[in-house]
Amino acid sequence: MRRLTVLALAVALALGAVPADAQQYDLTWTAGQVGGGWYAQAGGFVELVKSKSPKFNIKVVPGAGIQNMSKLQQGETEIAWGLPPFVAASYNGGDPYKDKHADMRLVMNGLGFVHIQFGVPADYPGKSIREIFEKKGPITIGTTPPGGSDEWVMRKVFEFYKTTYQDVRGRGGKVILVSYSDLATQYRDRNMDIFFANLAVPGAAIQEASLARKMRILPMDDDLIKFMEGLGLSRGKIPKGSYKDVVNNDVDIPTIAMANTIVANAKTPEQAVYEFTKILLGNVDAVRKVHPAFKDFDPKDAVKLANVPLHPGAAKAYREAKLLN
Repeated sequence: MRRLTVLALAVALALGAVPADAQQYDLTWTAGQVGGGWYAQAGGFVELVKSKSPKFNIKVVPGAGIQNMSKLQQGETEIAWGLPPFVAASYNGGDPYKDKHADMRLVMNGLGFVHIQFGVPADYPGKSIREIFEKKGPITIGTTPPGGSDEWVMRKVFEFYKTTYQDVRGRGGKVILVSYSDLATQYRDRNMDIFFANLAVPGAAIQEASLARKMRILPMDDDLIKFMEGLGLSRGKIPKGSYKDVVNNDVDIPTIAMANTIVANAKTPEQAVYEFTKILLGNVDAVRKVHPAFKDFDPKDAVKLANVPLHPGAAKAYREAKLLN
């Protein structure tokens, strides 16, 4: 009997009789820095997807908004978090990318937003971003290392105010480029006064930093926002009530924002991306609960990202959901 069973299994394997849905999908999802929103949010999505289909084995690894696109193009990861300005720039070969990332494919857009947050101590003498830069005094400012959206945007803010990192250091100040958790420590320990972050609201690193040392988040002036809009970013606001230890938490704070976007390499198996996307579309309430930033997620926004093609697996899921013709 045992021989017959083994023989039957061998014949079934030879004939390809193992059902397709028995296949396991081993994928890598490149997220953000440990301690940042993307890393935790990717973990939440992985738990959701695996709870609906155990065939998914998705490993979340650290990444950064700009680097992720290149890692995807080079085949180092199958899926990644991205931000629309950098997704589009990578596909088209624009700043900050030297080459076109032809294998870039959209999976899902509109998963809430990340917001630039310019945090200073509650008693900090500078009351506006413009004032801080125009006084040209010594400042201590920190964000995450190059390769992420935070540092890229911070350099653009410096550019707008005709300042460089060298200028800051030459005036006795410091530019600190470390992880979110280290930034929170530097702020708490008073080694750094300006915490510059691009995070979903509420951002864990901002919460941690402001809990230890009361914070004010400075609003962006309209001319700075317009400059950033010219770079492909969007006008946004940090809603009042987002942070209990931020002293101006009673008002909306104008800033810029970028949508959270999931992208995949064109070579990532179509069936895997199809089932992944289908699970998220079929569990919208659960998606909205992964992080407060996703609370207003609307699947109708998921297919919108100019000039970047959809992954065929995602397109199939959207057509089935009547979200794509």
